[in-house]
Amino acid sequence: MGIQERKIREFEQRGQEILDAALSLFESDDWEQVTVEQIAHKSEVGKGTIYKHFESKNEIYVRLAIRFQKRMANEIALVDPSMPVLDRLRCYLRAAWEMHLSSKELHRVFMFCSRAEFRSKLPSKLLAEMQASELQVSTYTHQLMAEGIEQGLFPNKPIHILLFGLQSIFWGAIQLIWSGYLGNIDHEQHLEEVTTFMLAGLVHHDRPTS
Repeated sequence: MGIQERKIREFEQRGQEILDAALSLFESDDWEQVTVEQIAHKSEVGKGTIYKHFESKNEIYVRLAIRFQKRMANEIALVDPSMPVLDRLRCYLRAAWEMHLSSKELHRVFMFCSRAEFRSKLPSKLLAEMQASELQVSTYTHQLMAEGIEQGLFPNKPIHILLFGLQSIFWGAIQLIWSGYLGNIDHEQHLEEVTTFMLAGLVHHDRPTS
């Protein structure tokens, strides 16, 4: 490996270390008040070094959100495409549960970066990069839903309408768990039950209840 390649690798590694340090500071409820100075101190670098890697604190948020999406895309890639649609959707949901519950700090940043107000302030290039990372995940989801509709498993309705129900339950469950409202519960059991509920609702929600 040449000197230039090593420098590039070391620069990228330092950028990842800065992101890790920033994430570790986002534990408290006032995490949005964390400053670039605090991130630099935690990273054991100067403030100027932070700005060599990231143009602003908002870019740090976006880079963490992109990291999240890439990890999710990697998990999706492991799902066997030959499996039935419902089994693949269950695997997808399990991966999503695990990702969002793996780190409260990362979940917070992900949700923050999803806000329209936040996105409106981003440079167009950075916004496009974030949207590209999200597209990998959303494309997979839409393809699954389209297959389910084609096979007659799901109602023949606009995909965004079908997804709204799933998303509402998913985000509600995540918020209940992270809020501590449910107390000390068996996450595995509860998430398996709510996943079954979501899939059953998707398949049967157009059928009469009596």
